[in-house]
Amino acid sequence: MTKVVLSNIFVQIFIIGTVLTFLINQFLEFVDFRARIKNGGKLPAELEKFSAAEVFDREKLAKISAYENAKYYLWIPKSLSSTVLTFILVFSGFYPWMFNVVCRYTGFPNGFLSTYLCSLLFFFLIGIPSSILSIPFDLIHEFIIEKKFGFSKMTFKLWLVDQVKSTLVSGILGIVLMAVVIAVLTFFVKTWWILLVCVVFAFTLIMQVLYPLVIAPMFNKFTPLEDGELKTKISQLMENLGFKASGIFVMDASKRSGHSNAYFGGFGKSKRIVLYDTLIKQLTTDELVAVLGHELGHYKLHHIIRRFIVLIPIMCALTYLLFFIAQHTAIYTGFGFAVAAIPVESIQFIGLFLANLVAGSISELLSPLTSSLSRRDEYQADAFSAKLTGSPDALISGLIKLNSENLSELLPPKLYVFWNYDHPTLIDRIRALENK
Repeated sequence: MTKVVLSNIFVQIFIIGTVLTFLINQFLEFVDFRARIKNGGKLPAELEKFSAAEVFDREKLAKISAYENAKYYLWIPKSLSSTVLTFILVFSGFYPWMFNVVCRYTGFPNGFLSTYLCSLLFFFLIGIPSSILSIPFDLIHEFIIEKKFGFSKMTFKLWLVDQVKSTLVSGILGIVLMAVVIAVLTFFVKTWWILLVCVVFAFTLIMQVLYPLVIAPMFNKFTPLEDGELKTKISQLMENLGFKASGIFVMDASKRSGHSNAYFGGFGKSKRIVLYDTLIKQLTTDELVAVLGHELGHYKLHHIIRRFIVLIPIMCALTYLLFFIAQHTAIYTGFGFAVAAIPVESIQFIGLFLANLVAGSISELLSPLTSSLSRRDEYQADAFSAKLTGSPDALISGLIKLNSENLSELLPPKLYVFWNYDHPTLIDRIRALENK
């Protein structure tokens, strides 16, 4: 079996990036943990004026810290074992071995069909180890941590059914998407990088339509919101904004969890507003309208379209970089693939996989940038909701309740927020709303 070449530049980038990512995350999570020990029992002064002491009493503050600590204690072995598994799969020669096995059974390389079957089997089989590793951690999180803190309503049977459904849906979508990707890689050897960008964005748009209409109803029941004050106010809000949707639906989220949320999904005529039934129970009508005004703010401020526009040149640059790397035999030989007898043009899907493996190891360094851009959009959506409703009070009280019900941290360290948070903290959001 061909060994990984440690002197190979791509292998070195992978090793350094993976180790650096592991150390950064360990450091950040520990900093967050230490901050909880120091500040977990404190109520921020900004919340006192909103009578938040009734919401965040001493018992609730202790529960928030305990919940976050429980997730942290589980995250430590999960991140460690995941990193160890990553190195084992690379340095044991698992990937080239698996490639050779599927090649023998599919007759690769022998035309498009054999290439497609080879790639399909390869990506399915190499994903099995990490899927198996995640099972015990997922079970502990769902049936020990989430149940202990009153969130999970899941039964093992329902969890198992969800896993089977998710696997089937992912499998069907993966089979179709892989066929398109392999066709692009096979028939457009020199230009597949730009066509791959088109495939990704087309797939994203298709999923915007399929998810709310086909996939989501496979897991949850969606019923039209009943007539009443809430529906009237939401409908008036939509009319004022010129937002047309196929309906306002309530999702039976409480069937699985006590966590709450609201969102609008879909594209074109498939757009719909979805409210978790847990959210309706937790918030007043005005608070819920304000929270929904925030979500609609993303739409009216064109955050989603803007992200697409920004992402297009970035995606083009990244896919070209992956294309460029995939043309070099060094990345194949460095990770143990014997390509002397097979033209590089015939195994571009392996090159794409290896290039992603290398690039993914250093992608953590981009987290502060993507997180800061997301937080900026959240601030703007908050301001939009406050202006729309005429006052920030309903949104602030709604955010306080949501933060309490979901046991979210109140005083995470700034470094941790800077690196990981795609939403501002509750305190930062309140400060920004009060300064408008």
